[in-house]
Amino acid sequence: MIFLKGMSLIGIMFVCAYIGILKAKTYENRVIELNKFQNALVMFKSKIEFTYEPLKNIFEDISNVIYSNNSNIFLMTIQKNKNIYEAWCESIDENINNLTNEDKEIIKMLGKLLGKTDIKGQVNEIALTQGLIEKQIEKADIEKNKNVKLYKTMGVVLGIGICIILI
Repeated sequence: MIFLKGMSLIGIMFVCAYIGILKAKTYENRVIELNKFQNALVMFKSKIEFTYEPLKNIFEDISNVIYSNNSNIFLMTIQKNKNIYEAWCESIDENINNLTNEDKEIIKMLGKLLGKTDIKGQVNEIALTQGLIEKQIEKADIEKNKNVKLYKTMGVVLGIGICIILI
């Protein structure tokens, strides 16, 4: 009986620690996703500026190079049979999980002028989005540094606290 109780307490402690680690991982994943999107914007800007390829080809290239054909907003946007802005917004809502609503709104702003303005206008819009994303990366990095250790420690402490109460 004591063995079963001890194993249960250890299990509770590990579950609480795991939940804390999962919560901390969301902050790390936000920074990773924002950095990937920043890299995609650099590639997008270069391709529009120098190759004059259609958006569909550029989005396929970004999907292949940056995201390794994993599910991403660029791939999902070209797969939808809607206008570019609607497809862009739907792809953002369906595909991006770790970003905040503020991050998503910044990314959605880029979609408003995609394919509607000349090359110079699109390049300027991408540059604006790059600047805003850079600020979001800085915020996300500060939050990550502050909260990752907090949630990991809090998960372990909560697990230990529950174990002490149940003893």
